[in-house]
Amino acid sequence: MERGRTLASRDLSCQSLSVTPNGEAIRAIREAKKLSIRALSRCTGLDRGYLSRLERGHIRQPADSTVEAIAAAMRVSTSAITHKETQT
Repeated sequence: MERGRTLASRDLSCQSLSVTPNGEAIRAIREAKKLSIRALSRCTGLDRGYLSRLERGHIRQPADSTVEAIAAAMRVSTSAITHKETQT
């Protein structure tokens, strides 16, 4: 039985974050930190247009690494800039 739990926990750790970006939160935090979209682009290596579309809600499922890079650049947790997806 213990082996089954170990395998199940390993499977969970391999799944993606299953989050969607909260564009309004990203913009609010970015502006509160007086960080321009151009500066965020330089820090993350992401295109300014892409970041703009993300903030406006046009990009719903970015890669987990993208969300992590934005959070790291703004020095916040990923949960501060995302909504967890709920499966229906």
